Amino acid sequence: MANRSVIDGFSFSDDADVSLASSEIEKIKFIAGKMNMDNPKGVLAVYDKLITSGIFVTPVGYEYLRTLQNYLYKCKDIPDDAVKEIPVPVSYTRALNLRSEERDEKLASERQMRTFRKTFKTEYKVSLIVNIILVLMVIAMFIITLKADNPNMINYRTAILNQYSEWEQELNERETAIKQRELELEKE
Repeated sequence: MANRSVIDGFSFSDDADVSLASSEIEKIKFIAGKMNMDNPKGVLAVYDKLITSGIFVTPVGYEYLRTLQNYLYKCKDIPDDAVKEIPVPVSYTRALNLRSEERDEKLASERQMRTFRKTFKTEYKVSLIVNIILVLMVIAMFIITLKADNPNMINYRTAILNQYSEWEQELNERETAIKQRELELEKE
């Protein structure tokens, strides 16, 4: 929300409205300086011109028009039906509805954010638990792979060396057995 600025007792939240209200104050000063308040018919003519031109659109300008209107109602020379009503181009019920819609949207947004935070916390906890389980499973797979007798990517070199060692030992045992047999046959 923008900074609120006070102009002639009215608080404006929009810089453009502040500028507009300031220019209306300048117009009011100019008109008041030129107008002869002792001449009610002249005041009525200026008032009518201000109403038809729609020169004032902020509460500051409406307040000045209301001041002129009250002055004209008090003048005995001017009949009350000759004084025009001040047209209000703003629908206050629509503005009130917009304000309540904005408040409802803000509350809905806050509710959604709280729900999002709760959902995020639960999703985070679930994700953390699942990740821990997956890490434990990977560690278990490595342990199983290292302790397995079958060759695999991790222990293939050791498995092949062990297999060749067994073959070599078996061949040595056979060779020794054959040599003993030959010696026995030669003795006979």
